[in-house]
Amino acid sequence: MTAERWVGVNEGSVAWADAAHDILTEVAGHHLAVITRADLAEQVQSRTGLRTRSPYRTWIGSVLAIVVTRAHAEALPPLTSLVVHRAGGDVETEEGVTQARFACYRRYADDIPAEVIALADAEVRAKEAEAAEATRARRTRSSSAGTRAPRTRKPVVPEEAPKICPTCFVQLPASGICDDCG
Repeated sequence: MTAERWVGVNEGSVAWADAAHDILTEVAGHHLAVITRADLAEQVQSRTGLRTRSPYRTWIGSVLAIVVTRAHAEALPPLTSLVVHRAGGDVETEEGVTQARFACYRRYADDIPAEVIALADAEVRAKEAEAAEATRARRTRSSSAGTRAPRTRKPVVPEEAPKICPTCFVQLPASGICDDCG
């Protein structure tokens, strides 16, 4: 490890993002592992030897954004889904986050139980079948909708042109008598 030195947030971001990618890959290597933002911030500073006096809350988001961009460009799973706000807090269990984390574990972890993998595969197949059925149902509805009798449209009644006074060329009121000419 190199000697630590103090840097500004902009100066350290790229090095911290590289370290964050490596740390998150290590975290993904253990099934159900997550890391807090604070722990990640401390670890990236320790690994790089680059420290900042700015609170981690002000810069960790931009570091994670670099990690996201890199993971997307390299077709890697979303490693940043493994980052949580605080230890012991509720680990987000939204379906999208769960799937993203499982993609990370599946790629990097060797300790995923076989039954978990089988269950996840079965769930994916069930969702694919459900989506295919929904598509078939939409197609059936749209094709049966095509056999309905066409709607009849109301005939368009052309608007009558306004009546104009032949003397002063002003539109006549409903009475048909010009207010100006009499």
